[in-house]
This record gives sequence, C-alpha cells and structure tokens, in this order.
Amino acid sequence: MEKKTWNIILKIVFIPVFIFFLTSNIKAASGNTKEVDSLLNLAKKASDSQNPAQAIFWSKKALLYSENIGDKEGIAKSNLWIALGLCNAGNYSESFVYINKLVKDYSNYIAENLDFRFKLTDLAGRNYLALGFRRQAIAEFKKELTIADLGSSQNEKLEMLSYANVQLSACYENYKPDSVIYYLNKVKVIHKNYHGPHHMSKTVLYFNLANYYLYSGKRLDSASYYNEQLLKIAKANPFDNFICSGFSQKAEILYSQKKYEESLEYSFKVLSLAKNKRNVENRIFIYKLLADNYRALKRNEDELFYINKYVSVKDSLAKASIMGIQISADRISDEITSSKNKSLNRKLVFGLLFLAAIIGIAIIGIKRIKKRKNSIIDLKENQINKLQDTRLDKAREELIVLAKKDAPEITMKFKEAYPELNEKLIQIQPNLVNSEIAFCAYLKLNFTTKEIATFIGVTPRAVQIRKNRLRKKLNIPSDEDIYLWMDGL
Repeated sequence: MEKKTWNIILKIVFIPVFIFFLTSNIKAASGNTKEVDSLLNLAKKASDSQNPAQAIFWSKKALLYSENIGDKEGIAKSNLWIALGLCNAGNYSESFVYINKLVKDYSNYIAENLDFRFKLTDLAGRNYLALGFRRQAIAEFKKELTIADLGSSQNEKLEMLSYANVQLSACYENYKPDSVIYYLNKVKVIHKNYHGPHHMSKTVLYFNLANYYLYSGKRLDSASYYNEQLLKIAKANPFDNFICSGFSQKAEILYSQKKYEESLEYSFKVLSLAKNKRNVENRIFIYKLLADNYRALKRNEDELFYINKYVSVKDSLAKASIMGIQISADRISDEITSSKNKSLNRKLVFGLLFLAAIIGIAIIGIKRIKKRKNSIIDLKENQINKLQDTRLDKAREELIVLAKKDAPEITMKFKEAYPELNEKLIQIQPNLVNSEIAFCAYLKLNFTTKEIATFIGVTPRAVQIRKNRLRKKLNIPSDEDIYLWMDGL
C-alpha cells in the first residue's frame, strides 16, 4: 500500500512539474526562432537598402542565436545572408567560404528548399562573374533555369525565369551584345505573362536595358529612357537597392552626353550613398567617373585627386579579389573531381543499360526510316529559310548604302525588303507619304538621330521634329521608344 501511495504522489507532483519545464523549453525555443527570423529580416532590409556591412552584422547575430538553440534552418539561412552581404561588399573570397560550407554541410536542406537553392546558385554565379569566371557564372545561372521549372506556382516559375535570364544577359555585357539583348527580350516576354509584383524584376530589367543601349547599342536616348523608368520605381520605394545603381548609371549617361556638371552632381550623390553603405565597387567606379568629368572640364587638380582615390581603393580591392580567384579555382577543381566520380558511377549504369539498348536498336531502326523522310522535308524547309535570311541580309546591306547616300530608291527598296512591315505601317496610317516611309526605313535600320541628320543633310533638331510628327501620325505612345516600337511591329 505504501508503495502505491508513493507512486500516486510522484505522479501528482512530478508529472505536472515535468510538463511545465518541457513546455517552457518549447516556448523558449519558439521565441528564439522568432528572434532569428527577426534578425534575418533586419539583414534583408539592410541588404535591400545596399548596406552590406549592416546586413552582415545582423546575419552573424542571427547565426549565433541559431547555433545556441540548435536551429539548423536558422543556421543555413544566416550563412546564406552572410555570404550575400560579403558578395555585395566585394569580398568574394570570404563569400565563397560560406557558400562552400552550406554546400558541404546542408546539402539535404538545399535539395528540399527550392527558393534557398535558387538564391545559393545565384550567389555562386554572381561571385564567379565578379571574379571574371564568365563560363562558370553562365553555368550557374543556367542551373537557375532548371530550378525555376520546379516552381510550385506559375508566378514563382516566371519570377525565377525572369531573374535567371537577366543574370545571363549580364554575363555577355561588353562581350556579345546580341546575347545581351536576346536574354533581355526573353525577360520582356516573361513580364507579359507574370502577374506577381513587378517592382523588383522591372528595376533589374530597366537597369540592364539601359546598360545595353549605353555600352552596346550606343543609343543614349534609349539608355536615358530606361534609366528614367528605373529611377521612377526606385524613388517610389525607399529601400530599393537600385537607387544607388540608378544614380550611378545616370551619371555615366550624362557624361556620355557631355553634360559634365550634371554628371558630377549625380556622381557625388552616389559617392555619399556608397560611403554610408561601405560599397567599395561603387566608390571605385565613381572615383573614375569623377576624374573623367574633371578632365573634360580641364580641372586638373580635381582630376588628379580622384585618380589617386581610384587607384588606392582599386588596389585594396584587387588584393581581396586575388584571394577570391584562388578560392574560386579551388571550387571549380572540386566540382571537376566530383564530376569525374559521378562519371565512373554512370559507366557502371551504362554497362547494365547497354544490353537493353541493343534490343531497342531494332525498334529504333524502323522508326528512323520514317524520321528520315521527315528530316528531308525539314532540311528543305531550313534551306528555304536560310535562303530567305541571306536575301534579307543582302537587302539590308543595300538599304544601308542607299540610306547613307539619301538615295530616292530607298523607299522602294524598303518596301521590297520588309513587305510585311510596310503593310502594317500602311494599315495604321494609309496616308503615309514616301518621305515618311523612307524615314521609317532609317529607324528600322537603327540609325541614331545624329546619323540620320548627317545622311539627309539637316540638323539633329530637325530629325527629332520628324520623329515627333511620325510618332503622332502612327499613334505611338509618348512613353514608348520609337525604335523598339518599329522593331516590334
């Protein structure tokens, strides 16, 4: 009886006490998890406002909390945000250290979390591109296209595809202009079907389009147009991380337009933001641009001052980049070794599949006969298409020659080379005269205002007036680039 009595007392007294301590610990752990989320949210805000130093600070604090409570998800997210902050600060070597740690220790978490995998892949690509490993960067960004296909919703897929294509376009800047505009046009098509928030994706698109027309297209009016669209969005969103980049781009466009005083004004705005946020790369770019502006204004002392600043900061960044290049090379070597091991395993599998392939060959042989007939048809179609492309290229070359001479035959040649475009123009405005159709030819050939003025012997102002008249006659919206409108017709 005494034993039973003691058992009852133990149950009455200790079980509630045990439950109390257990629930207290659960609540404490839950509270700490919320604390981690709160700190990571602060890191995100700092990153969005282009303050990598603050982003790293809050991320490292979140990492300490996560490690104390054993929160694996918090540890993984904290490491990612630290790596991102280091990348934004230009410290690619240390960024890769955190990326490699995540790949090694959290492979299961990465495989199970699509958004996390996409961000980590993107970060690796950004590091590679910044360090000059273009091929590896392209490989990482192309992985993003595969990850995007696994998105749970159509909007998620399109958002990821949009971002991946923008990143791929960046890989070809100052290298293959045709590839730049190819990927950016893909993003424009994606935007037509995307129904989520466009704020971030549009700023990225406008920034890259402005860069394309500034560096590759050499069309400053189009570059300025897209930069203005970017700044409209950035100014309406105080934490937009493109405000600094937008001002920087604006300063460079103004310099190219020989508006040196205005370029200086925007350069100093960027310099102020870059110093506050400890953004080294922006400072390097602006120091160089300030020196270029002062050289154009023949202010030699100011030019020398900013050249010295440029050299000093660039040298310090170059030392950090050397470490990053070594770590990147080691990472590429590890990937090659891993690929070789996978290749050995594949050979064993292929050996087993070989026997099954022999049986399948007989069936495939029959299908090939049918396919051969189809391929002959396809080949003929391709030959016809190639012939048409060759004719179009030849007609375009002839048009360019006629345009430069301001020859009267240009109208007839334009109608022969682009009959569908001519028909659409006539459908929109049946009263188009030959001189206006000839002007459309100049726009289709992507000649700048200055070039057109030279060819037809008028002032650039007169060409701009003609553009405005044609825009009204064809009902082209005032906020749409006339060249892009003509290309898309």
